Amino acid sequence: MKEKFELRKARDFGQVFNDTFTFFKANLKPLLRALFVICGVFLLIGAISSSATYLNMSSALSFSPGESSLYGSRYTSSYFVSAFTMIFILLITQVLIHLVTLCYIAVYHENKGRQASVTEAWIFLKYYFWRVLGASILLGILTVIGFFCCIIPGIYFAVVFSLVPSIIVMENASFSDAFSKSFRLIRGKWWFVFGVLFVISFIVGIANSIPSAALGMVPVFGRFFTNQMIITPVIIFSSILRHLLMLSYCLTGIAVTLCYFSLSEQKDGAGLMARIEEFGKAEPEDEVTGHEPTEEY
Repeated sequence: MKEKFELRKARDFGQVFNDTFTFFKANLKPLLRALFVICGVFLLIGAISSSATYLNMSSALSFSPGESSLYGSRYTSSYFVSAFTMIFILLITQVLIHLVTLCYIAVYHENKGRQASVTEAWIFLKYYFWRVLGASILLGILTVIGFFCCIIPGIYFAVVFSLVPSIIVMENASFSDAFSKSFRLIRGKWWFVFGVLFVISFIVGIANSIPSAALGMVPVFGRFFTNQMIITPVIIFSSILRHLLMLSYCLTGIAVTLCYFSLSEQKDGAGLMARIEEFGKAEPEDEVTGHEPTEEY
């Protein structure tokens, strides 16, 4: 069975951009199914905690002029708990969406174009979750340090480190190997990866800005509308929409992975070597068994 979408090949900026949406469209249903099944609980908890946070904020800001000096005391402990939960779940959900996307692509590549099932994506996720989560936390700390030292190093590291999760999942690499390889792959290609990330992030950011803007107006509405029956439906709907649109972060995962495959092909020629090795081999049967990490993992 021939691979329907060739992942491992050299691409320019336009090809990466177009192929990101081509892959997303071709795998829309199975990819979104995997994201919903695996990330659904976190999306639900995030929507609930987000609604609770902004409802508490709206309630605290719905004060009469005579109470203006006391409104700050209305931020109860429940507000801070829901706010902390919202931020924590938001970060975990973003990591999960990105990782599920990478695992789906890895299974798709191993199956030579056969769409991955939820079970296959889940098996890969269980194997790579802690490694990628630990890498993301460490790389996030290094990026923040870079921003504090000077903004430019922070931006540089953020682009370089974006390749690390893809290398870990696609090559089953250790953190140290993925860390060093990310620098090698991006050498001379930093602006290429930066351009792809900037454009895709801009598109995803626009999509997510609509419900975020509505929630951001809660402090303003809270000062003028004391009737919570008006604000509450807006907050709940915006919170749900905001977390559903978070699934669009999978586009970033697809784009970064295509950048990885492109750079890997240019630097190592792995795809060419694989085609040479398979030259003359008989085509495998249409029935392909799903790939799973072996027991020795």
